[in-house]
Amino acid sequence: MKKAKTLIISAMFIIMTFVILFGISSKNTANASSTKQKYYTSISIDDNDTLWTIAERYAAPESGSYNDFIEEVKAINNLCGDRINYGEALVIPQYK
Repeated sequence: MKKAKTLIISAMFIIMTFVILFGISSKNTANASSTKQKYYTSISIDDNDTLWTIAERYAAPESGSYNDFIEEVKAINNLCGDRINYGEALVIPQYK
């Protein structure tokens, strides 16, 4: 009888260990697959576009705030101020 209890407890311990390890493993896999890759694309500035409206249209959650997105766009495009002109190309960060 004592041997049967020990066997049952050991089996339960092994099963729980597999369940815990499998749960952690599948959670890490889900996090790894949700990581998005950053890339850059070029857009053409439309009439009445501002850096703010472009941020509203193109910023992803990974970009941080709209201000963070705008500062990155300014740095990528060597912009000293906030002025952009209709018809010019602008390189922006994107995530996929």
